[in-house]
Amino acid sequence: MTEVEFGQPLPRNLEYAVSFGIPTWESAIGYVEKNPYYISKMLTGYPRYFPQPAIQKLCDHFLQKLGRGPEDCRPFPSLKSASDCLEYVKLVRGSLSRARLETETFHLDREGEEFAKGSTELAITIAAVFASGDDLEIVKEYWKLTGECVSSRQAEFVSKVLEQAKFNSKPSVHKMRTEFQLLKRKGEEAKALLKKRIADNHCNPFGVNEKPDGEKLILLDATKDVYLVSSGMSAIFTTRKLLTYWEKSNNSQCLTQKNEIISGKQHPACNTTAVFGFPFKDTKVIMEKFGKCQFFGFGDSRDIAELNFFLKDRKERILAVFLETPSNPMLNMPDLKQLRSMADENGFFIVIDDTIGGLNTNILPYADVVCTSLTKLFSGSSNVMGGSIVLNPRSALYSCALEYFGGDEFEELLWLQDAIALEVNSRDFEERTIRTNNNTRKLIQEVLLPEEGNIFKKIYYPMISSKETFRNYEFVRTNRGGYGSLFSLSFFNEEDAKAFYNSLEVFKGPSNGTNFTLACPYVHLAHHFELEEVSRFGADPSFVRVSVGLEEFSWLASVFTDVLELIRKR
Repeated sequence: MTEVEFGQPLPRNLEYAVSFGIPTWESAIGYVEKNPYYISKMLTGYPRYFPQPAIQKLCDHFLQKLGRGPEDCRPFPSLKSASDCLEYVKLVRGSLSRARLETETFHLDREGEEFAKGSTELAITIAAVFASGDDLEIVKEYWKLTGECVSSRQAEFVSKVLEQAKFNSKPSVHKMRTEFQLLKRKGEEAKALLKKRIADNHCNPFGVNEKPDGEKLILLDATKDVYLVSSGMSAIFTTRKLLTYWEKSNNSQCLTQKNEIISGKQHPACNTTAVFGFPFKDTKVIMEKFGKCQFFGFGDSRDIAELNFFLKDRKERILAVFLETPSNPMLNMPDLKQLRSMADENGFFIVIDDTIGGLNTNILPYADVVCTSLTKLFSGSSNVMGGSIVLNPRSALYSCALEYFGGDEFEELLWLQDAIALEVNSRDFEERTIRTNNNTRKLIQEVLLPEEGNIFKKIYYPMISSKETFRNYEFVRTNRGGYGSLFSLSFFNEEDAKAFYNSLEVFKGPSNGTNFTLACPYVHLAHHFELEEVSRFGADPSFVRVSVGLEEFSWLASVFTDVLELIRKR
């Protein structure tokens, strides 16, 4: 049974579910418009947007103990991450801000002593930013965009510590200390395995060495080239901060067109990045909120020309181009070879989000940094958040990046239990990628493609979106790679899209890359209040985005055939 009520964990009763039920088109509209009828039904939501039950419980603890009047709060996994949030609120609001920060540190390393005493060897610090009114809205936005959130597992563990602390007895302290020691050991082992697996994914996808023609194989050192963060968005945000760090570190130097460093020349500090192609919306918002952003929303040959014109104009440099391979939700693939050439010539960096492409694409040779949401297909189980950052050791950014990640600027905030869950979930990443590739390709070719031009206005998938996307995708497709598990459908009118979505008997809610097939009315969920603006880039309000899972193909074919029959009879 795939019907899950609005606002309930998806699938039903899944612990730590990162998706939630949006069963009808009407409920999607109600959700984005914050209709009280629907908002009141939300037991859970996507974690960066909605504090899940365990986090709400932790917030209640902070509010009861430290709250003042009508305040609410958002918890952060470290003092630094919370301090950065508070600094951002005060930067935006100035003297009007009344936001404040409180911390609690829970120590588990001295038997028989109070939890709030001891060294930091076995300690957890949770910092909460308290705010109300406009301040609170900015705190929520920061929590959402940066992805530096306390996870449900971490909140649950802290609540357990709080319960044990009430007893303040040697046995209870000893029990929690032993549990935390074991958790730290297993968590650090899981992180090491994750980093090695991620490095292997780039160097040897499906066990095959990948390198462009005439190029040497890029070798990654998992201990210094791979970094773990608490979400995919945190990977984007952290990389944006890395670029600011690089610019400050190199402000007394100048990159020539050949990317050679000339000392002693001052150049104006640059705070501008470019977003190339139509991405998941929060990437562009991060670039706009934490600097300046040039947007090239088509991400094809038209925008290659536009970007080239912008660069040749020389009025302003850019630090980097951020892009997705392929893009979400239109599955377009940019010309990475051309972009790499432009980057080398003009002295900017390439940051690639390969969440959708994954093992199917070999994009590291064209990137300075690769960001990935491990929440999606890498995990598949839809019950844990995480992200990764991979550095290309051949990049001009590399030495500065090592300095950044090895210093005080970076914190590894991925919670231990989440690392353990990600490691277990990702053990069969290759098998799941192959199976979902095959399911998706067959579903499109055998069931959906015959209806393009009839029921569907257009089907977006790297294999068929456009000749240009197909050519660019083939250029980086790995030896055993396919075209992914994600596709989007546009309709001739929104009423047909609504009828299709409401009748489609698969799980329905946000996220993608799940082991189960999952659909959502993507453009309304992400861009409901800017439909006219995004439609010029092809993001049609009638979009239904589908992430194909591991089900038997016969079941998938039957489900989609049934809904097509219903639409034909309309």
